[in-house]
Amino acid sequence: MRIRDVVAAISTLGVLVQPAESGAELGESKREVIRELIAIAGFFESAEDLRDQQGVLELMRIQPTFYEMMAFAVSEQAGDLPETKREQLLERLRDFDAFAERFQVLFAERVDFSQLIETVYPPLYDEYFSEAELRQMLAFYRTPVGRKSVQLVPALMQRAGEGVEAAIQPVAIGIVQQIVAEERAKLAE
Repeated sequence: MRIRDVVAAISTLGVLVQPAESGAELGESKREVIRELIAIAGFFESAEDLRDQQGVLELMRIQPTFYEMMAFAVSEQAGDLPETKREQLLERLRDFDAFAERFQVLFAERVDFSQLIETVYPPLYDEYFSEAELRQMLAFYRTPVGRKSVQLVPALMQRAGEGVEAAIQPVAIGIVQQIVAEERAKLAE
């Protein structure tokens, strides 16, 4: 899976891991409308994929400081071990690929994205939309054009991301080449 696809999927879904706080108790009628909107949008159907994509993002956050994190974790959890055993433990934990594989398995076991969606989305929709607006959205999503828009948004986001990447890549390459040329010129001075 490409990083761009993961980021696009997570961006499309919205902020999943930081639930908004709602000032008032969400009414049952409005909660049901929101739940139906979420269901029509297909979030529950794609919950496992979204969970797996979030796991990849978490690993991307971990990787730059992986060795330091492992050293800290070993010092915290294995302080009672003799130094040689701590070093052996740390050596066993140096393989990021093995760590990532095990992390994904445990992440899948511990994160219930369907429940997370149920927890996160209602307060967000409640904060930004009235019940009347939500009902209008629901009416639209029930139409053929509404269903089509829900089905096509992920593909549109992916294609847009590919277009942006294709447009930016030559610029990025040019910038890299310029920096190399500038540094080369400084060496000649």
